[in-house]
Amino acid sequence: MLGAILVLTGVVWWPWLLLTWGVYCFLAITNSAGHHRLFCHGSYETSTFWEVFLILTGTLSCYSSSLQYCVTHSWHHKYADTDGDPHHFESFWDVFRESYRMENAPLSSRKAMARLLKRPGHAFFHRYFWAFPALLVMILAFIGWKVLLFGYVAPVGVILFSAAMFNFLSHDDDGPNNKTIALFVSGEGRHKLHHENPHLWDLRQKWWHIDPSAWLIMLIKR
Repeated sequence: MLGAILVLTGVVWWPWLLLTWGVYCFLAITNSAGHHRLFCHGSYETSTFWEVFLILTGTLSCYSSSLQYCVTHSWHHKYADTDGDPHHFESFWDVFRESYRMENAPLSSRKAMARLLKRPGHAFFHRYFWAFPALLVMILAFIGWKVLLFGYVAPVGVILFSAAMFNFLSHDDDGPNNKTIALFVSGEGRHKLHHENPHLWDLRQKWWHIDPSAWLIMLIKR
C-alpha cells in the first residue's frame, strides 16, 4: 500500500512496482514448489542444492519455516473442514489466530516433520528462522530504501496477505473449492483437486491450464 502511494504521488518511478510484482511471483512460486509440494507432500524429488535453495526462499518469504509449514499443513489435510482444522475460519481475522502455532498441533501432525529432520537444512533454518530475513533487510537497507521497500518488504507483505486470503477463500461449506484459481500466480488455485490428490506436483488438468510452480518443478525434479 505504501509503495503504491509513493508511486501515485510521484515520489518514486512506477517500474518499482514491477520489481515488487516480480519478487512476489518468485516467492509465491518457490514457496509452492518447496514448502508445499516438496517438503509437505513429498510430491517429487530433487537435488540437495535445490532443496536447500527452496528452504531459503521459503524462509525469506517470512511465511513459516519448512517444519512449521509441514506440521500445520498436514494438520489441515487430516482435519479439513472440521472444528479441528487450523484453517477452519468463521471470519477473515481468524486467519491470524494462535491455533497456527506448532505446539497446538496434534501429535500425529507433529510427527510429519520427522521426515524433514533427516534432510539437510530444515532444522538449521527453523532454529535461525528470523536471522535470514533480518540479514537480507540490513543488506537491502544499505543499498537503498527503495530497494528494501519495493524489492522485499512489499513483496513479503503481499505474500502474507495472499496466503491469508487463500486460506480463507479456498474452502467453503462444501469443502475445498477452485474459486481462487485466478487470484494466485503459483498455480495453487485448484485446491479441490489438490485435496483429492495431495501428492500431485502438477495441478494442470487441461493443456491450457497454467501452473507456474509445476513449470519450475519440471526443471529441478529428478
